[in-house]
Amino acid sequence: MIIKNEITRQKLFDGDEQECLKEIFEIENQKIKLIDFYNSPLRDLKKEIDNESFETIVRESGLNVKNTFIEKYVSEEGLEVHYLKKNDGIYLFSYGEFQPGRYMLFLEGIYH
Repeated sequence: MIIKNEITRQKLFDGDEQECLKEIFEIENQKIKLIDFYNSPLRDLKKEIDNESFETIVRESGLNVKNTFIEKYVSEEGLEVHYLKKNDGIYLFSYGEFQPGRYMLFLEGIYH
């Protein structure tokens, strides 16, 4: 069974994409960079965990699914959600261009 860590959603970055690529974020004593999860859209997590756990993560994180050409999970700001599996944890991040030239990155949640 998967349980959400009691961490609140937080904005990690707001600004120029080139600056975000240089940042190192420390979350639960883990050093994480944008490139660690950038190519891991949330839909790919379905292949790694059971369906019930996946649905729990989507529901508890308050994510929306957009069934366009490729299924996409988005945050309340409409940013695409990505994941990172590291040390028995699943970290969810939303990232993208919020306004022209303005990129935002949020930690959406951590599950164990």
